[in-house]
This record gives sequence, C-alpha cells and structure tokens, in this order.
Amino acid sequence: MTTTSKPFRHSYGFRFRDIPSYSVSMIRGVGWENIMSTDYNWNGLTREDTSMVLFQYTVSGSGQIRIGDQLYSLNAGNGFLVSVPSDHHYYFPQGSSHWEFLYITLTGDILPIYEEITSNLDPIFSLSAESSTVQLLRNIFEMAHRKQIMDGYVSSSLAYQFLTELSRISIYPQTLQHFPRGIQKVLDYMELHYESAVSLEEFANIAEMSKYHFLREFRRCKGITPIEYLIKLRIEKAAHLIRTTEISLKDISRAVGFANGNYFSKVFRSWVGVSPGQFRRDHSLIASDHLFFR
Repeated sequence: MTTTSKPFRHSYGFRFRDIPSYSVSMIRGVGWENIMSTDYNWNGLTREDTSMVLFQYTVSGSGQIRIGDQLYSLNAGNGFLVSVPSDHHYYFPQGSSHWEFLYITLTGDILPIYEEITSNLDPIFSLSAESSTVQLLRNIFEMAHRKQIMDGYVSSSLAYQFLTELSRISIYPQTLQHFPRGIQKVLDYMELHYESAVSLEEFANIAEMSKYHFLREFRRCKGITPIEYLIKLRIEKAAHLIRTTEISLKDISRAVGFANGNYFSKVFRSWVGVSPGQFRRDHSLIASDHLFFR
C-alpha cells in the first residue's frame, strides 16, 4: 500500500469467541489511514472503546497529540503509545496537508507490560520505516487485510509478539533510530572486514570524523567502544566456525583476526564462558551453533 493524495481508511477489528481460557493479550484493531480532515480527533478520556492500549506510527504528513499538559507534533517516523482511558488527545491539526499513519490496539492482560514499556520510552519516540517494529506492524496489517488472523490464538500470538518488540526497543533505545552515516559506514566495514587489524584512527577516517568525536558517537550508538564491538564480532564469527567446521582452532583464531592463539582463547572464554576447545567438544554446555552478544 502506498501513500496517495486522497484520504483513505483501511481498518480491521477483531472479536473472537474461541479464545484461550487463561488471561491473554489480544489484538482489538489494526489499520492504515490517511487523514485530511480536522474532524479526526480522539480524546482518551471520552472515547467509548476503553480498556486497551494504542500504538500509532506516522508514515507521512503530520498530526498532533496532547499527553497531560504537553503538546507534541507527530511527524513522519514518530510513534506514541497510550492507554485508554488516559489523559491524552490526538487529532488532525489545521495547516497539515495530511496525516498518514499505521496503528494497532491491544486489549487483555497488558497493563504490566505497558507500564514497563512506557517507563523506559519518551512519550513520543522515533522509529525508521525499516525498523523491525514498523515492519512487524505492517506484517500484522497485511495479515488482517488477507484475513489471516482467523482466531483468538493467532491474535494473541501476534499481540504478544508486538508487545515484546516494543519492550525490546524500550530497553535498547539505540534500535529506535538510524545510526549516523559515518557510524553506519564503520559498522558495515567491520562486518565485512572483521579480521583486519584496523586502528581507531582508521575507523575515524572511514567515518569522516575526528578520532575523539568518532569514539564518543560510536559508544553512544552501540554502548561499547569500537574495539570492543570488533572483538564481539570476531568471537561471534569464531564460535560459528568452531561449531560448524573442522578447521583447527589455531587457524580459526587467525581467520577472525587474532594473531595470538593464547590471547584468542582468553578472550573467547571471557565472552562465552568456556574455552574454544570446550565449546567445540561439548555441545551440552551451549547448544547453539550461532552466538550473538548484546
């Protein structure tokens, strides 16, 4: 579905009889709309449909929302999460050309999760259109459009999947936005050349930043230093090679960028908790062939 110059509304509501006997979260509604009229407005204290949580994401154009005493503009890439009933009011403002957005409403056993998420997020937060959160919402919308949300169990599964994704971005806020272009260039370079011996100065040159500015920006975006991130990548690659090939540990250490086998073993143990040899021999210690560290 693409943005048009005309208003549209594609919304789907769900009420299921066949629901789990235990308390669960469910999807109440999902939609994609393009608003062009100031008649559009919702007050969280007066609307009839209550006992739910609403997530709304602006695709293009702009809207506005008041949460408590604060007024916020909602532009492309902005999302918000509110409970109903609560003191908020969102609407199409005068002067806006249009307001295109995706939304999902959830009901059921969600209040504890909602409170945890909102305690970690700003009232208005930014998400890229390619983020996993927005892509998941698009997928849920497409499933509704294709009539693939057929019963309460599917609805509940998707509701918890979406809530879990919101919880993830609230805990790891670096997932909310694109990294600066220079930082992304370095991340892409590391992914392709993790085995290379690259200095901090060379990384800064790739990012087209001063060394100190690059170091600050990288730590802000990833939570660790560039060298720590590079080591993390190397250990992830090494763990995969150890489990899925018969290459010697010495050759693996060199292949992922460690010149010294003893140092490789020490670093591997500090990240994984066991030595490279133990990791290869005993699958009962860690069953996974792929390890990812966050």
